[in-house]
Amino acid sequence: MSYDDVKQTPEPALSLGDAALLSVFAKLFKDHVVPAIDEKIAAVKGPLLAAYDDPESSTKSVDAKVNGVAVATHTVAISKDKYVVGDEDVFNEFAEEKGEAEAIIQARPAFRDAMIKRAAYDKATGEIVDKLTGEVIPGLTRIPGGKPTGSVSLRWKDGGQEAVMEAFHEGQLDGLLRGVPMLPAAPGRDAQH
Repeated sequence: MSYDDVKQTPEPALSLGDAALLSVFAKLFKDHVVPAIDEKIAAVKGPLLAAYDDPESSTKSVDAKVNGVAVATHTVAISKDKYVVGDEDVFNEFAEEKGEAEAIIQARPAFRDAMIKRAAYDKATGEIVDKLTGEVIPGLTRIPGGKPTGSVSLRWKDGGQEAVMEAFHEGQLDGLLRGVPMLPAAPGRDAQH
């Protein structure tokens, strides 16, 4: 079931207010419906892993079938071998024998992190200083803040989720939901509007 418009007429651009309402409905829908859908998607995982782990079974995959015809296959993912250095000293000796060792001098990561956390911009001098000592911290660059990050946060008002669901159930959102695939009609209403 979908809120697709049968006429396929171009939709006018949404006002900012309508876009905000559609966004909060989608968030509410996602928070309440997607976990249930994810649970259904994951339903095969436990039984398939159990079958794979069963020493008397050779099951590694299972087909999903419609009318006896396979339409998809779930397969147990198997990790590949990987290699890591287990003994740094022995490996470093090996690297030195091959002429592949080098000495690296750098700031300790904890010091770097501490200085970045304590950094402050001194408007009077234009320098970056340690806000605890006032000492100039050389080598740091300031990236000014106060600009949009590209993301938008959502904070519900008291009773907001309930009001949006009530509006959905009463059909007040039908116009905004045209073209949203696989969205069921609100309970108790005819799917044709």
